[in-house]
Amino acid sequence: MPIPAEVRDLLDSQSYGISFPCYSGCQMRFIQNGEDLGRFYSYRQWGGVRKAVRAAIDRNLQLRVAHRRKAKTGKQIYRRASVSHSNTGVVGVSGSRYLDARRGTWHWRYLVRWVDAKGEPHIKSFNLVEPYTSDQQLHALRSAVQFRKTWEEDVDIFDPTPFKLWRQKRLYDQGKPELPSGFWITGNTHLGGIETRIAG
Repeated sequence: MPIPAEVRDLLDSQSYGISFPCYSGCQMRFIQNGEDLGRFYSYRQWGGVRKAVRAAIDRNLQLRVAHRRKAKTGKQIYRRASVSHSNTGVVGVSGSRYLDARRGTWHWRYLVRWVDAKGEPHIKSFNLVEPYTSDQQLHALRSAVQFRKTWEEDVDIFDPTPFKLWRQKRLYDQGKPELPSGFWITGNTHLGGIETRIAG
């Protein structure tokens, strides 16, 4: 059945999983892990077509929050129960070594995949320049994992800006403490985009 004329304005931007199978009510569907958490909204029970559709929309929006869906579309942003296929064991975080041919330097990077509130995919990179210490690599990994974790927790309101300070702070520790002085110094090299030289 077509959308009733009196509620077209409520559904002009998106459907909220609502369909109109009969003249007596509307059906709101919300599939989570294979189960439909929606229900049928009777026009008679809700006091009219518009009130029933409004109730169905409100319930759909509540379910989006409860199941960490995108606020604007209701789509899943990530799968909390996903099995990681990355080489770090963390969903959405992978590590790789690559050569910067222009500079002739080898790098290690952790890439974090995430999606902004508009549904646009992004990749955040946490880079190290060889040689680097195991502490520096662990710091880069923990920073990348924290980035992904924060995105998963915040979803539509996620702000990546604080992670611009990952080279200065332990963003994964309570209070976000500063890294110790000389953390990035390793011999006569530049690390993570910060050039360091030891006199001697």
